[in-house]
Amino acid sequence: MADVNLRIKEICKEKGITLEALAKKLGILRTSLAQAMSRDSFSTKKLGEIADALDVPVWQLFVSADDIVASQTVKSHDGCVCPVCGAHLRLVADEAEASDKEE
Repeated sequence: MADVNLRIKEICKEKGITLEALAKKLGILRTSLAQAMSRDSFSTKKLGEIADALDVPVWQLFVSADDIVASQTVKSHDGCVCPVCGAHLRLVADEAEASDKEE
């Protein structure tokens, strides 16, 4: 699991947003954001607001950038990768359901 403070900084960098601009989007002072980050004290509500301001789902604040890339990598046309554990998942259609659709 990634450090939330580090992920916020990484996402800001990826999106070209300064911490000052993020603070402005949140309606707080840059110093208030810096203090909250140094104390690692974010409420669930504030994490949701930060994710909204960065235009990412909240879960992306808790995983590393590498984990996100890995979760978006599909190894074949019939599988995907679990974003939590990285396990390869094979997707198989229910044969009864598939034959119903063919009729």
